[in-house]
Amino acid sequence: MKQHRILHEAWGPLGQGNKALLEHPVLQQIAGRHQKSVAQVILRWHLQRGIIVIPKSSNPQRIRENSEIFDFALTGEDMVKIAGLDTRTRYATNPAGYIIHPLYNKLMKMFL
Repeated sequence: MKQHRILHEAWGPLGQGNKALLEHPVLQQIAGRHQKSVAQVILRWHLQRGIIVIPKSSNPQRIRENSEIFDFALTGEDMVKIAGLDTRTRYATNPAGYIIHPLYNKLMKMFL
């Protein structure tokens, strides 16, 4: 997508508060090793993949925490472990009748 100057944004990068994601033992282990929260690890994983993240929160502490992801880097092993968690489950659906351009589907296959 970069060659076409298209940036990808994670919509709901934290799984929209999905507890299973935020409590996943692999993510907790990685977070503990880096002395970060699971949310910070997830946001950092997106960033290291070149994906824009705009996490939503109204909690001042979480807003601050979400911004503290630039002082560490995930290892290659961390990145592989996190990518291996993909269950092909998506936490959002397209509205009924929403038409997705075929080019979008083709480009998305590069990330999924």
